[in-house]
Amino acid sequence: MRNFKYFGLLVFWIITSGMLIFMAVAGSWMIPYMADLFSEDPVWFTTTVVAVLLFIGLYVTMGVFIYKDSSRKKMNTWLWLTAVFYIPNFMGVVLYFYARRQKSLAAIEVPAQICPHCGHIIHTGE
Repeated sequence: MRNFKYFGLLVFWIITSGMLIFMAVAGSWMIPYMADLFSEDPVWFTTTVVAVLLFIGLYVTMGVFIYKDSSRKKMNTWLWLTAVFYIPNFMGVVLYFYARRQKSLAAIEVPAQICPHCGHIIHTGE
């Protein structure tokens, strides 16, 4: 299971690196065309910067929550972060909360007792 955790980490950083490189190249191509738009009206520039910073803040906050919550629930944190960040229209978040709920329901439905002395599961014979 430990190797699978590192696989998720590798997938997350490969996709993230590819996206950052793509955005840098696309941005460098678009800058000459965007200069006219932003130089004419400073409101566009301010609005764009604020919107981008809010969007980045939302994703960072969401990423921190998903990372902490999925590690507490013993789920694969990096694969869930990859799904949440790169499945569009927040469908990754919806999938995460659905899987989280299913995992919680599966944990509740297990009929087992725990020994108060040693902490092992006592099988009821069912």
